[in-house]
Amino acid sequence: MAKLIVLLAAISVIFSMIAFNGGNAPIGVLFAVVAASPILFIAYAVATRKRAATGAARQLTPGQRKGRTIAARVVALAMVGVLGYGVYWVIFEPKASDKALSRISDLDAGCASNIARKYFPKTAEHTGAGPHPVAMFTVSESGSSHPASPTAGSPDYWSGTRLDPYRVQLIACLGSADEGEFLTDCKFTSDSLKLYRGKYEVTVYEARTGKKVGTEQLLGSAKPSCPSMVYLKKDVSKLHTEPEFADYQQVLRKYVEQ
Repeated sequence: MAKLIVLLAAISVIFSMIAFNGGNAPIGVLFAVVAASPILFIAYAVATRKRAATGAARQLTPGQRKGRTIAARVVALAMVGVLGYGVYWVIFEPKASDKALSRISDLDAGCASNIARKYFPKTAEHTGAGPHPVAMFTVSESGSSHPASPTAGSPDYWSGTRLDPYRVQLIACLGSADEGEFLTDCKFTSDSLKLYRGKYEVTVYEARTGKKVGTEQLLGSAKPSCPSMVYLKKDVSKLHTEPEFADYQQVLRKYVEQ
């Protein structure tokens, strides 16, 4: 039991540090209290024994003992609930990033999954009428993310290298591809892979807070165009087309320009 308590206290210390570094001080304090609870309990037990040894302790009535037991259970249940939220926050909620931003690609952690996802408190607030500058990220067949490149002549608030990352209000994240209609066979030097039209879910977040703004469906290009070279994740044996920039604009215009 002692080893388990020490382990839980150590985990609480780690979660507390993650919460403080991630910008959630209340959760950090909560885990700090949990980490310190074994010490507090030992101190309480020692003080109680000293009072009993000096005769200062008084005998509790059955009603008082029952009341203390109920109170202890209520507090324990409340702590379990609060700690459950704390663990949920540490694993699933985005954390604040203090990373210096010099280009759009520095915001790609805004599209990471679960514990790795970040938000950027120094970016512009998402408020007022559009345009709301957006950084858009897609996922390659190898699993790596990269910014979606705008077409020539697009306004600078539509992602791209000209956009100051601190002006960004929204981050649009393209999910992994689902398989749409078959387009063609792509032949490479030593292999042949089937090319399908990609079907995607794109999620829009506030860059400054990490708050989810909306989710849309997006299709890849219908053109049967094979890449000259491709890097694939292990056990991946098919290719998917990515959306064209005009497709991003059509789906995300209501978030960016209104």
